[in-house]
Amino acid sequence: MVKVLNFLKTNFILVIAICAAIVSCFFVPIDKEYLSYFNVDTLVCITLLMLIIAAFSNIQFFEKIGKIIVKKFKNTRSIIMCLIFITYISALINANDMSLLTFLPLAYIVLKYTNNLKYLAFTFIMQNIASNLGGMITPIGNPQNLYIFSYYNIGILEFFKIMLIPTLIALVLIIVVCMFVKKEPLVYKNNEITMFNTKKAIIYAILFILTLLVVLGIFPWYIATAVIIFAICLCDIKAFLKVDYSVTFVFIAFFIFSGNMARIPSVINLMNSFVNKYTFITAYLSCQVISNVPTAVLLSKFTNNYAHLLVSVNVASLGIIFSSLSGVIALKEYIKVSKKEKFEKKKGAWHYILLDTIFNVVGAIILVPLSYLSLYII
Repeated sequence: MVKVLNFLKTNFILVIAICAAIVSCFFVPIDKEYLSYFNVDTLVCITLLMLIIAAFSNIQFFEKIGKIIVKKFKNTRSIIMCLIFITYISALINANDMSLLTFLPLAYIVLKYTNNLKYLAFTFIMQNIASNLGGMITPIGNPQNLYIFSYYNIGILEFFKIMLIPTLIALVLIIVVCMFVKKEPLVYKNNEITMFNTKKAIIYAILFILTLLVVLGIFPWYIATAVIIFAICLCDIKAFLKVDYSVTFVFIAFFIFSGNMARIPSVINLMNSFVNKYTFITAYLSCQVISNVPTAVLLSKFTNNYAHLLVSVNVASLGIIFSSLSGVIALKEYIKVSKKEKFEKKKGAWHYILLDTIFNVVGAIILVPLSYLSLYII
């Protein structure tokens, strides 16, 4: 019984996702259309990237990079801003989920070796916000952008024109929030530079690039999967044991839930009655229920107002923690770290969710209306 309770406590996100998926199945019986719910590329890329990150961790790669970064900065504000903005910049050319999976572990290492784990929740939350808002300026910055860009055949210059003002507003907001971090001198826990296996690091870097090529649609996922699994088996088979596979299953469960929601007649009728007149607000509210990617897919069937849809599904990442799947990734990583550092009782999952909600609600109050008004300027 104790083991069951511990499992439920540690994996409550997975439990909620599975329960939501199961309940939705009562409204939409299982059929062949279920197969169309799953974005295989996303599921494969996330799992492969977690595997590569685990392999990097096993050779203490992040420890060395973290300590190198630490030596470049003199205070907490500058180093936290660095962690947030490398995530932001990465999201410009890489999917936001992939950016988080890469840089959340690095943030943990950097904060740990500077005795600044008190800023862990803040940093993770801001990295999540930065990955979402940084990625919205490019078609490949997040999955919903890529879908809308392709579905409506939007020109690249028009895409940038639509998203430029919301992106600039978001950038200013992120900088302003970071200014509230105190300029405390950094205290190093360990000044020794960690040594790691350079050959393995090069191999893993190549595998990482291969994963990015899959994200960009340049390389087939099935070939990349075979190559990466084979390479990791040869280099470090123990890496498979360090992967948090529950993240993948959370994504699968949410795909089922959102896919079913998009097939319930009452939901479709509700969308149809509102989406043409109120595309922006309908998309924002829908994202809070079924997340941004399913919303983009669902609402695109009912409206030609792609500018309002595009901006809304991006700024809707500022909302409840499940409004974007990247929020789930950040929360899962925080739970794992808080358990490892043994502060889950005082500053565990609910502490993180509360802070995340406060930051996102305040951000949404500012960014959402300004982004809506920007649509009448372009």
